[in-house]
Amino acid sequence: MSEVGPSRPAPLWPAYLATYAFWVGGWAAFIAMPLHVAELGGTATEAGVLAAIRAGLQAFLQLPVGAITDAWGTRRVLLLATLANALVNLVPLLAVAGDTTLPYYAWAVASGASSAFFLPAVGAYVAHGAAPEARGSAFGWLTLFTHTGVASGPAIGGLVWESGGPVPTFLVAAGIGLVAVVAASFLPTTVRRRLRFARLPGMIGEVARQRAIVGSWLAALAIGVPWGAVSSMLPLFGTGIGLGAGTVGLVLASQSLANGASRVPLGRLIDRRHVPPVAAAAGAAGYGAMVMILGLQTSVPAIVAIMVVSVLMLAFTLMLVQVTISEVARPELRATGLGGYGTSLSSGLAVGPILTGSIADAAGFGLGFAVIGAVGVVIGCGAAIVLRSARRRPAIEVVDTGAIRPHR
Repeated sequence: MSEVGPSRPAPLWPAYLATYAFWVGGWAAFIAMPLHVAELGGTATEAGVLAAIRAGLQAFLQLPVGAITDAWGTRRVLLLATLANALVNLVPLLAVAGDTTLPYYAWAVASGASSAFFLPAVGAYVAHGAAPEARGSAFGWLTLFTHTGVASGPAIGGLVWESGGPVPTFLVAAGIGLVAVVAASFLPTTVRRRLRFARLPGMIGEVARQRAIVGSWLAALAIGVPWGAVSSMLPLFGTGIGLGAGTVGLVLASQSLANGASRVPLGRLIDRRHVPPVAAAAGAAGYGAMVMILGLQTSVPAIVAIMVVSVLMLAFTLMLVQVTISEVARPELRATGLGGYGTSLSSGLAVGPILTGSIADAAGFGLGFAVIGAVGVVIGCGAAIVLRSARRRPAIEVVDTGAIRPHR
C-alpha cells in the first residue's frame, strides 16, 4: 500500500530531495552515454536505440509498476529505485574497461526500469503526505524539483565530461544518485500488502473504471504527443528557419524557466479554486492548438511567446491531472493511477517525434507541427467528453489486495 501510517506526519522534503538527486544523477549519465558510444565507434543510430529502450521501458512499465508499488509500499519502492538508479550509472564503466558498447544495453534497461519504479512511487507518496487542500502546491514543488534536476544533470555531466571524460562523469552520476538513497531513507514507515500478481489486473481495472482517471490519462496523452514533438524537433525547426544554435538554446531556456516558475503558483491556483478535472482537457487542447501554429512562425519573439504561453497550459494540465488522480483513486491505488498517468504521458512523448519527423521530412515543419498539434487537440476533446461530468472526489470501490503488514 502506498500510504504512511496515519499517526505519523509525512515530511515532503525527503521526496523533493530524492527527486532532485535522482534526476541530476540520471541525466548526468544520460548526456554522457551518446558521447561515449561515439568514442567507442558506435553510431548515432545506436545511441538513439539505447535512448529509445530507456524511454520505452520508463513509459510502459509505469502502470503495472504502480500497482506493485501500491502493494509493496512507497518507502520500500523508492529505496529500491534510488539505489538501482545510483548503481546502474556504474555499468558504463564496464564499457570503458571492455572498449565495447554492449554494457550500455544493460544500462538502458536498468535505467528505464528504475525510473518507472521511481515516478509513480514518489507521486503517490507526495499525494498522501500533502494536506488535501495543498496537493496542488505539493505537486508544484515536486515537478519544480523534477525539472530543475533534469536541467542540472546535463550541465553537471557535460562539465565533468569535458574535464575528465567518461569515468569521472559516471562516478559523479552514481555519487549524486546515492544522495537520493539517503533522502529516501528519511521517509516514514509505510505499510505493504502481500504482493499477488494475480490481483494486479483487478487493481488496474478499478482505476481504469473511473471516468476522472481515464479522462486524466487521455489529457496526459494529449499533452505528451505534441510536447514530444516540440522538445525533439525544435532545434531542427529553428536552424531550418535560419536561427543559430545559441538562439534555439535560449528559446528552449525561456520555456524551461516559464515551466519551472509557474509550477508552484499554478498548484496553488488548483488548490484554492478547486478546478474541475475537465479543465485539464481544455488545457491539453489549448496546448495542441498553440503547437499547430508554431511551425508557421519565423521570428524569435513570436516563437518565444508561443513556447511560454503553451508551457503554462502544459504545466497547469499535468498538475491538475496528478491532483485529480490523487484525489479520486483510493490511497491504496494512488500509485497505480499515477503509473497510468506516467505511461500515457511518456507514450505520447515517444510517439510525437516519430510522427512529426516523418511529416516534416515530406512537407516541412509547418505541416508537421500543425498535424501533431491537431492530434493533441483531438485527444484533448476526447478527454473533455470523458471528463465532462467528472468531479475530484474519492472513490469508494474496494479491491482486496491481501493482508497488510508493516515494514520498513
